[in-house]
Amino acid sequence: MYKCLIRVSFYVVALCAFSINATAKDILFTEIEKHTKLGWTVSYQSNEPMKAVMFANSPDNSRLKRWLPISAEFSVNYINGREIATRKDGKPFSLVKFQLTPSYIHLPKSYAPFSPFSDGGMLVHSGRFFACPNICSGSENLWAMAIKAPVEDTIIVGSQKYLKKTSWWDKNDGQKFYIGQQQLNYNEDYISIVDAKLTQTVGKQLDTILPRMMSFLEATYGVIENKPMLFASFGETSDGSFGRQGGVLPNQVFMHWYGAATYHEQNPAATLWFFAHEAAHMYQKMAGQAVTPVDNWLHEGHAEMMAKKIMLSLVPHYQHFVEAKVAQAKGNCLVIMKSSSLPEQVEAGNYQALYDCGLYIYSSIESTYLKKNGTESLWVALMAQARNGGQLDSNELLSLAQEKYSLSKKDTDDFRRLIGIN
Repeated sequence: MYKCLIRVSFYVVALCAFSINATAKDILFTEIEKHTKLGWTVSYQSNEPMKAVMFANSPDNSRLKRWLPISAEFSVNYINGREIATRKDGKPFSLVKFQLTPSYIHLPKSYAPFSPFSDGGMLVHSGRFFACPNICSGSENLWAMAIKAPVEDTIIVGSQKYLKKTSWWDKNDGQKFYIGQQQLNYNEDYISIVDAKLTQTVGKQLDTILPRMMSFLEATYGVIENKPMLFASFGETSDGSFGRQGGVLPNQVFMHWYGAATYHEQNPAATLWFFAHEAAHMYQKMAGQAVTPVDNWLHEGHAEMMAKKIMLSLVPHYQHFVEAKVAQAKGNCLVIMKSSSLPEQVEAGNYQALYDCGLYIYSSIESTYLKKNGTESLWVALMAQARNGGQLDSNELLSLAQEKYSLSKKDTDDFRRLIGIN
């Protein structure tokens, strides 16, 4: 515990009352700004000279094209799977600033940095901006964030409203924050900002079905401690691309649609499954993070399995859709089990395999369990074990399933091979 003051461009940030391992020289201050006419920028400032800025997460090398250094003295390079900003002459520096491309981009197994709203508002993922002075060791988990916006916009961070500027300490996977002119809508079960383009289509569906999905999940997993924030945005595209992406962070669920101005969902059952999957994530109450990227099948498969249960319970007229989706996931996973493994699939960029095989594994466990709600009970047991010092990994779940949920030794061994456990 210590006290110090460090100046950041437009105000003084106090490092007070924090128990952290980092020292002042290890902190890199991040300032994201929406300008009235000049678009979006981000700057990184250190208290001491540094040789580089290394970004904490680099799912690809897209920063090289989408983050343009304001000064020609700097460049961004992709080295050994990491994006790094340096001066071209190799000299040390204490400040670097980038012009950003504020459009939606799909990043492999990462949330998009920008999810635009049709009226010019923007949902931003703070985690995309985490960076370290010189080098990231992988153990960093404290990030100094600051935001500035034009006076006509509202900044919303953690359901709190701010004008012109705000700052906070971030951690883990970061959070979504909003900059724009839409007002918060306070529902009984959640707080929302829904794009005006969606209010009469998927936004209307959300308002109708999401509270029912939450009630279904609360029956097993309990009430969420804090009322979650829901963001639903729409970005218009002109290249023919269309689709959607969803995600969940603590107390936040977000969904983004993109396509032509006339875009609308063609498959209502698929949309409801999408809603149910994201709703399930809200109730997982993760006790830590997956140990490896392959272990992500644990929570993605669980969300798929709960989506199946939600659909069959709340909208049983879509039973044929659900059965077809489950059968397809099983078929896809069996093909992988014959000739590949989940580590190989993840390495090749086939992240859908985590969803398909996750759903197949949970379905297999539940089919052999004689009591009701096997998936729900197993998940609660896994989280309890993780909170008591156990690993949040595949081996823990499969061992639990074999010991207490009647999963056969053959199936357990087959699934271990699939996941790459020797």
